[in-house]
Amino acid sequence: MNWKRIFVTFAMMVTNAAVVFADDAAADNADETSAVAQDQSAPSNPGSESDSVNPAPANPYGHLDWVTAEEIAAMPIHQRPSFSGICEGIYFAPAIAGGDPGNARVHASADRFDTLADGTSVLSGSVELKQANRELYSDEVRLNRTTRESSLKGNVKIRQQGMLILGDSAEVNLNEKKLDVRNTEYVIHNIHVHGSAGRIYNPEERVLVLDQSTYTTCEPSGNAWMIKAEEIRLDQESGWGEVSGATIEVGGVPVVYLPWWTFPIDDRRQSGFLFPSIGSGENGLDLSTPYYLNLAPNYDATITPRYLADRGEMLEGELRYLSDNTTGDLGLGYMPDDQQYGDSRSLVTWHHNGHYDKWVNTVDYTRVGDSDHFLDLDTTLNTSSATHLDQKTDLRYYGDTWTSSVLLQQFQTIDDLIVDEDLPYRMLPQLRTLGRFPIDNSRLQLQMGAEYTYFDHPEDIVDGPTSAERVRLVPSAAYNYRRPWGFVVPKLSFYYRYYDLNQVNLNENESDLENSIFSLDSGLYLDRPFEFRGTNFLQTLEPRVFYLYSAYRDQNGLPLFDTAKTSFSYEQLFRENRFTGGDRVGDANQVSVGLTSRLINQDTGEEEINVSLGQIFYLRDREVQLSEDDEIEDTTLSPFVARMSWLINRHWSWRAETQLDTQESNLDSAVTGFRYRDEHRNLLNLNFNYYDSGAIIADPESEDIKQSDVSFVWSLNQRWGVIGRWGFDLVQQRSYDNIVGLEYESCCWRARLVNRRYLKESNDANAVVEPSQGIYLQFELKGLGGFGGSVDSMLDDAISGYREREKARPPNFQ
Repeated sequence: MNWKRIFVTFAMMVTNAAVVFADDAAADNADETSAVAQDQSAPSNPGSESDSVNPAPANPYGHLDWVTAEEIAAMPIHQRPSFSGICEGIYFAPAIAGGDPGNARVHASADRFDTLADGTSVLSGSVELKQANRELYSDEVRLNRTTRESSLKGNVKIRQQGMLILGDSAEVNLNEKKLDVRNTEYVIHNIHVHGSAGRIYNPEERVLVLDQSTYTTCEPSGNAWMIKAEEIRLDQESGWGEVSGATIEVGGVPVVYLPWWTFPIDDRRQSGFLFPSIGSGENGLDLSTPYYLNLAPNYDATITPRYLADRGEMLEGELRYLSDNTTGDLGLGYMPDDQQYGDSRSLVTWHHNGHYDKWVNTVDYTRVGDSDHFLDLDTTLNTSSATHLDQKTDLRYYGDTWTSSVLLQQFQTIDDLIVDEDLPYRMLPQLRTLGRFPIDNSRLQLQMGAEYTYFDHPEDIVDGPTSAERVRLVPSAAYNYRRPWGFVVPKLSFYYRYYDLNQVNLNENESDLENSIFSLDSGLYLDRPFEFRGTNFLQTLEPRVFYLYSAYRDQNGLPLFDTAKTSFSYEQLFRENRFTGGDRVGDANQVSVGLTSRLINQDTGEEEINVSLGQIFYLRDREVQLSEDDEIEDTTLSPFVARMSWLINRHWSWRAETQLDTQESNLDSAVTGFRYRDEHRNLLNLNFNYYDSGAIIADPESEDIKQSDVSFVWSLNQRWGVIGRWGFDLVQQRSYDNIVGLEYESCCWRARLVNRRYLKESNDANAVVEPSQGIYLQFELKGLGGFGGSVDSMLDDAISGYREREKARPPNFQ
């Protein structure tokens, strides 16, 4: 709940504002208070609220600083507040003086000023009391200078920056700093809060009580929702607020009764229940009631009991910690008896980052009790599903000359379709170091890389080593010649690998291999400024030529521990090795040619167009492959790669990347998409993905991909909007993810109703892929809270750009 924002303002502003004379400095200056008596016919004091916003007589809520949309439109442009139009108006406070009330004199004015025989000062008729940024208005003020008790009667108005209290009468004791206001209305402008209270008083100096109060963020004429409480008690000393006998009403109908709860009223974190999350999907009703634990200033926790109607009860907990050198979170999830799965379910996560001068330590650990956990259950913990769950920790050192690291890594594979022989090896440990040795101020750069890794397979396998040691040494020398117009960088690298294998079917368990690689990277930077239709542009032309030579070495006898073939892309044109990992060094004698051209708007600094084209010219066949069963690559040309991004205008953008086999006249792949975004937060994505499994660069086990994807979040008008996604597989002729939703936003509440139908993954190779469907509801009472927050996570995964759209959402009420 967002009670904190409203009541911290009460607790820290209302009490002080009302007792305008109660500060020690003000008391010392009491005799210096300026009092101006005016004749009844005299005009009101200029410079007061009348100089700010003057709501038209037709506005019945002008006394609450409510300004209608028509009045905002009538203001001079430089005086208009930010206003989105979602509400019929806004609470807009008039300008008041600044300064510290504790060191300011009190200025008083009234139509009449009298002193009674007992020493009581009586100010009557349009009374105004001002002290720096505090103001008080009333029809009559009686001040006893001896007891310093004050009585205010008729049209009491207490104002401080961002806050307004109206009442019929008030009693103020300046010595005891006590306040008692009757039949009140209050407004807190910046969070759009309005309410009433039968009585607002402070029985103690730092305690404020609201009797028979209401709270809402709706327009003063609306009753979409409201909280009514018998008593709200705010204790500034402890930082706690207590609410007794509260009822949440929606449309005037009571829907929730809360007999008692507590909440924080300042920045001190406090333990307590957070707003529950309610949803419905393939597991039936899904209800979570998180409880927040403020354990210490540098760590806290959340415990979330969760009920899934079709599966049972579940408990999740997350501990977060933070220090000058570390940050991280530890999560646990446990379901003792899943009624559908027939057993218990569990989840453990740990994320850690530590920084100690030049040392950095990280931990990324996730483990589930069964491979179907993420398919069956969502989670509130800080983790995500994948085929292989990472379980690793590393320690890195960043020195001036040497960079070193120690890594321990293993995986939990949760895809049952992956056979034991294909499971990834553990690295227990991997030691790496890289030294850079500049030679004085010359362009010659020497590097020395070294690595030791102990590999261990998680299962007993026959085809391949169960464990092994690998040592790699990679010294290199480069001459880095760079000028503003271009660069030339020749580089010579030496790769050495040594293996000690634990494999029963090997005659010799030890082997080593060495490779030498020479590369020459060169490029030019050309540009020209020009003007087009009054706009200044800069066009660049950046050709690049990369020569690579690597001698052939037979590596079929070496195992594969952490090595794969890189996906072909524009960046791949300029890499020394077409393999990742350390078990293969590709043979090469090739020239890569690339060209990039950019169009930069010099008036705005934006890059409006970026085009990159390139291709590799092979001067020999590529014999080194992952497996000796893989065919030798004998093409003389790589696919022609082209990619482009175009900022069409301030709303539309386009991107595309394609790979074309020019020898076979075959389109290997194409990815393209348009995106539309405007100032009304409308979002539209139009995407198409194509991949030919018969391409020379394709994975042998890959399949054809032809998919279209349309997604959008679109406002129909100021309040109504639609949400949708249609992902369609043109090869299988079926939809793989459909989303249809409706959203509504009013001044004080927001709701989304989303229906999703998607193809759910399966760990069973014989299972027929069946669509799953769920209906999701998200509801928020602005300024209070809501449920259905998982809808945001779902839409963020499904609709590109959704998160950025929500971050750009304007303030709720302006």
